[in-house]
Amino acid sequence: MQSYKAIIFDIGGVCVGSPFQGIAKYERQFNLPKNYINVAIEKSGENGAFQRLERGELSIPEFYKIFGVELSDPINKGYYLQYLRSRKTSNIPSLPDKITIDGKKLFRMMMSEAAKINPVVYNAIKKLRVNKFKIAALTNNFQLPIQDQEEIEILGGSPPIEFKKLFDEYIESSVIGLRKPDPKIFLYACEKLGVKPNEVIFLDDIGTNLKAARDLGMKTIKVNLGKSDDAIKELEDLVGIPLLDNSKSNSAKL
Repeated sequence: MQSYKAIIFDIGGVCVGSPFQGIAKYERQFNLPKNYINVAIEKSGENGAFQRLERGELSIPEFYKIFGVELSDPINKGYYLQYLRSRKTSNIPSLPDKITIDGKKLFRMMMSEAAKINPVVYNAIKKLRVNKFKIAALTNNFQLPIQDQEEIEILGGSPPIEFKKLFDEYIESSVIGLRKPDPKIFLYACEKLGVKPNEVIFLDDIGTNLKAARDLGMKTIKVNLGKSDDAIKELEDLVGIPLLDNSKSNSAKL
């Protein structure tokens, strides 16, 4: 069996709820087709508002305005049709003549989902710590507007100190100016933990992030929406430690 020394966890969609759930809610509420917003965010590229926010290059107020403008751009309709054709979708939905997306409302909806701790993963991390594994969080995140307490509360606030203390290293994209899937952020995490990539297991919910880590030699586990039990069972098999016993309870707010 491969000997692993460190486990690196993504936060949103792994340790806590997924912002993708908030996106899906917004699409349903405003009658947008499934994955329209995800496609638009991805197509905005590394210089898109969401990506810039996660590197700490935009404040929240700046982000809200740019985010809404980008997602409301008519070019996204063409990108979405390309996406459907690439998936060989036979039932192509008709799109409204004009799509306007409220960046602030959407992002707040996304963050409301990301404030719920996943008890299955939370308990697994505690068991890994007892067994002397090095544990890191590696998150694409954003800096909260410290002068606006109301906005901080709406966005779910900062993770509590008790949560952060679960990790030997809590690495934030908006603090170090790097974001997944840039290979440099994975190497940075390894350096902080004092391990080599092939000594690491990395859990994330986004395929491009997992591929970048895998290309460096890390063992990766995909955490699919609503199926964290499956991911932790896979982790359990790799490390040879029971991680799922008595781990289920209701989700709690951060």
